[in-house]
Amino acid sequence: MIMFKSIRNWAEKHPLIFAPGLVGLATLLFLPGRELLGKGHWALLYLLVISIVASMAGSRPSLVAAIAAFLSWNVFFLPPYRTFHVDDPKDWISLGVFLVVGVLISLISGRLREREALAVAQEREMGLLNRLTGRLLAIQGPFEMAEALCTEIDRVFSPRFIRFHQVENEKVRIILHGAKAELEVDPLEGDFLDWVVRNGTSVIPGTAEQQKGGRSPVRENAVPHNKVFPSIKRKDLFIAARSSARIEGVLHLGERLNQALYSDSEIQLLSAATDMAGTFLERSRLEESARQAETLKEGDKLKSAIFSSVSHELKTPLSSLTATISGLLEGDQPWDPSRIREELGSVKKDLDRLSHSISSLLDLSRLAAETWKPDLQWVEPGEILGNVLFRLDPSERERVKVDIPDNMPLVNVDFQQWGRLLMHILENALAYSPPGSPVVVGFNRTPSGFESWISDEGPGIPGEEKEKVFNKFYRGSHSEISPGGTGLGLTIAREIARVHNGTIRIEDNSPRGTRFIVLLPPEKVKETGD
Repeated sequence: MIMFKSIRNWAEKHPLIFAPGLVGLATLLFLPGRELLGKGHWALLYLLVISIVASMAGSRPSLVAAIAAFLSWNVFFLPPYRTFHVDDPKDWISLGVFLVVGVLISLISGRLREREALAVAQEREMGLLNRLTGRLLAIQGPFEMAEALCTEIDRVFSPRFIRFHQVENEKVRIILHGAKAELEVDPLEGDFLDWVVRNGTSVIPGTAEQQKGGRSPVRENAVPHNKVFPSIKRKDLFIAARSSARIEGVLHLGERLNQALYSDSEIQLLSAATDMAGTFLERSRLEESARQAETLKEGDKLKSAIFSSVSHELKTPLSSLTATISGLLEGDQPWDPSRIREELGSVKKDLDRLSHSISSLLDLSRLAAETWKPDLQWVEPGEILGNVLFRLDPSERERVKVDIPDNMPLVNVDFQQWGRLLMHILENALAYSPPGSPVVVGFNRTPSGFESWISDEGPGIPGEEKEKVFNKFYRGSHSEISPGGTGLGLTIAREIARVHNGTIRIEDNSPRGTRFIVLLPPEKVKETGD
């Protein structure tokens, strides 16, 4: 099978040598048995040779084979041998019929072969478009698109090289894919690319149809190389990847490895495939613009929410501070030390609330921008909890109950960040619990990792809000219990858990209340004896 394909490929490249050569080879094989068969039998065998030539090389070579077989039969198999004369006049009739039949066979067989070749080429070309369409539907980025385009074109046409250039700002060219990149870059490539982008017209070599004197419909959207740079003959193609608005890219395709010229239909196919790439790039560009617009829109919403929250959370303690200090300065009552201490305590609470709001906003912005990288170290969970409890107000600290088993493992976390996480959840639990009710904090080693949990006896969180409470500025249906706060504490806690590869989930506490569970994966846990 491989040998047959090799012979057929050689016949297609050298048809005018293959046709008489095969007839000559057949004659050498027939001569030793010239006396074994009648004159008519050799004519049938020569017709078989003509059919083989027609099926492998086409119409014109088979006509050459028919004439060569006509002469060979006359000279070597019709007496007198080795001359063009014949003894029997009826042999002239046989020769004439043979020549006519041979010509008809060559024309019919050759035409069938050409139609078969055309059908195979069309099937191959349609397969290219179908495969490319299917791949483009599943591809997301321009680099993957260029890879798919060049791979499919290389499979069908086998060029020396393929390069796809994306056009940006009508000048900048970015090579998205370079098949067979070891080949040197053409020094005139940039000039041709500039011309294609500037004029919006492809540049192609002369086609096979043009060399035969035919008209080329592809010239409507393409020009030959010598129209761009006179006296230049090339066999590569610069095909513009068009979209509805502009030139999105340029496909630079080298000559074929078999040096065959690109036909009109093949150039039209390449143009269609390249325009599909242009449409893909336009779609990607528009989608990116839409994403940027949506990002700006979401950013505006976030800014509005931040301004709304900040205006409330910062203005309220500032107003209280102003009223307290104004009362101290403008009051007619004497400066009683006990009263001053009470007012200063109020001022401190307002300042703490103001500092907490500002810190929450800063923490969220740093986490969102990924500039607050965790400084991981192996620490004892009890040390982190102790630091958190120390920072609580004494009245709130008394409400916290601790449930820590013995021999706790070490956890690989950022001490400050993990303390912030526990503090935000703990403050949330204290704020929404009835006054005087306990809030329990505990740790637990499980097969899934290390759990930190905080439970309260508050009103609980409805099922539909268990995920929403982690959204920025979301206060929940029981926000009237704790009117203060920015609504950022749980958002920050989840972000801190995320950067530590951990998770937070919410469960209902029994008999009432809420239980927050923070889970660290096993690789973040180490036994103290290890």
